[in-house]
Amino acid sequence: MSWRPLLLGLIPVLGLAALAYQLMVDGEQPTMNTPGPLSPPPSPTDSLPQAATGRIATIRSAANKQQTGNRHKLTLPNGTFVDALNGAVDSPPMSDYWGPFDWSPIIGIERSSAGVDWYKHADGSYSTTEMVMRSDLGRKVAMTRVAHPGPAPATTSPR
Repeated sequence: MSWRPLLLGLIPVLGLAALAYQLMVDGEQPTMNTPGPLSPPPSPTDSLPQAATGRIATIRSAANKQQTGNRHKLTLPNGTFVDALNGAVDSPPMSDYWGPFDWSPIIGIERSSAGVDWYKHADGSYSTTEMVMRSDLGRKVAMTRVAHPGPAPATTSPR
């Protein structure tokens, strides 16, 4: 039996294997279309979230841990907290809903025409908490909502 036909048949198989390996390795590399993080993730600390003031809060010692009785507080993405709006209790943290946007401090509270209070943020975002009925649970639960400004609407031509 001649080794030559076996080697000639093995060369394309090895070439395809090398190509497949290279494609797999290249697929793991970041590409120009892969978005990077907007800001570094918060570092874990043992400190108590502080009341929101619109300023960067300093880290306090572990002795000041947040009390479990703070059911009427809303934890913000920057680690501070504020009162939950509209009577919400046990609101999910805003960081769960803030999205891939840099944190913007709260500058005020506005009431909508529907009677819902909203926190207004410096970048034009709005956020709120309220109790909503969950028919699947048969009870009301807290809901946290965030609304970020979008692109400007398209202008129309004058008539």
